[in-house]
Amino acid sequence: MSQNKKGFEVPKDRLASVDAAGSRVFIHPAAVKGFFSRWRKGVHWVLLILFLALPWIQIGGHQAILLDIPNRNFVFFGLRLFSHDAPILFFLFAALTLGLAFVTAIWGRVWCGWGCPQTVFVDSFFRKIEEWVEGGYLERRKLDAQDMDLRKLRLKTIKWSLFLLFSFLISHSFAAYFVGREEILQMVQASPAENPGVFAFVMFMTAIVAFDFGWFREQFCIIVCPYGRIQSALMDNRSLAVLYDYKRGEPRKAPEVPAEKQGDCVSCFRCVNVCPTGIDIRRGIQMECIACTACIDACDEIMEKVGKPKGLIRYASEKEIESGERTSRFGKRGFIYGAATVVMLLGLTWVLSQRKPFYAALIRSIEAPYENLAEDLVLNRFRIHLKNHRPEAAEVRVAVNVEGVEVIMAANPLKLSGEQDFHQPLLLRFPSTVLAGQRQRPIEVQLTYKTESGLEHLVVKPIALLGSATAP
Repeated sequence: MSQNKKGFEVPKDRLASVDAAGSRVFIHPAAVKGFFSRWRKGVHWVLLILFLALPWIQIGGHQAILLDIPNRNFVFFGLRLFSHDAPILFFLFAALTLGLAFVTAIWGRVWCGWGCPQTVFVDSFFRKIEEWVEGGYLERRKLDAQDMDLRKLRLKTIKWSLFLLFSFLISHSFAAYFVGREEILQMVQASPAENPGVFAFVMFMTAIVAFDFGWFREQFCIIVCPYGRIQSALMDNRSLAVLYDYKRGEPRKAPEVPAEKQGDCVSCFRCVNVCPTGIDIRRGIQMECIACTACIDACDEIMEKVGKPKGLIRYASEKEIESGERTSRFGKRGFIYGAATVVMLLGLTWVLSQRKPFYAALIRSIEAPYENLAEDLVLNRFRIHLKNHRPEAAEVRVAVNVEGVEVIMAANPLKLSGEQDFHQPLLLRFPSTVLAGQRQRPIEVQLTYKTESGLEHLVVKPIALLGSATAP
């Protein structure tokens, strides 16, 4: 950004965070107070607590959110899902994705400015640390511009030490989402050599968090995150956005513009100085804008001082700015994304209602699927896999629908504890006459599930008995 006597002019041929040579320019936005700033601060602290506390909160005997990928075990606010619950996971993530598209179509990039962890952590922690150690935005800009000396080295060392400390704490909460809270607490008390994989993951995440929140910052939103690039496909001229009222503000105050023709914009550049991505909101909707509302509060503050109405920069739609009248937020995109979100939510509700109280699978042995025994008997080998989806204990009785077939297991019925994942060999022994001269015969394995509270459920698994062809 080039400085003039009134403020900082944003270049038109490149990003504000890059100079003419292509080198990084660090953006230090000015602090701002106002209506939206107060509300955003409150929302951010609520979300900050949620982001960090969710892995440590228990709901229904489980941590609130657990994403145990190696064991294919997922928990969402008391609902425990497994790998075979893929339809539920599909509808869940589809609903979240389409829901975000719907929110964007109606309220623009409200997620970026109000709910994204990138914005929440940078604004609530890292910029506060920076301000506490290095001073206000003008002092930080001056510090960055000067050559390295002992004072600058001391301030940078303190700042980055605090960055790494908070990144280390954040990484442990992040790891708890995937490892589990009990496990991560046990690992913290043990030697890193006992859990080298998790230790390496936490150290890697600490470095990534410190790099992103401490240094990369707005570059993540502009370069890495695809959301800003697809917003134009999600929004239309009815979508809410942070916009400059060019009809009211132009022509801006300038020596060459007669006083009677000047608009309300006084060219103070306050909106530019407070922007965390360094844009000039007066140029319209831009990919870099995260709708953080800092420019709204900054402009309202200036309008109060010069005795003009607030709202020169405000939440509005392009259609409202153009027409000067309030319009409906729901365009075609909003209705389409809203309807698609409802469909996904209905699908999620349906698959949850169809979810069985337990999962059962019969897996045939590959090495020796069957064996011919003495006395004209045949043995078929399987492995039974059961998962109790309910928190209460249950028993499962296994039977077949063909007379003469004997079910051989360590125990029948099988005892399952709450939410137990169970594997055990299952053998079926029968006379070769059961095959009626064929190499295989389809039968049904019936698994009756009963809980202590009286719930009963029957699952039928079709399989085929295998053996050598024998005359009946």
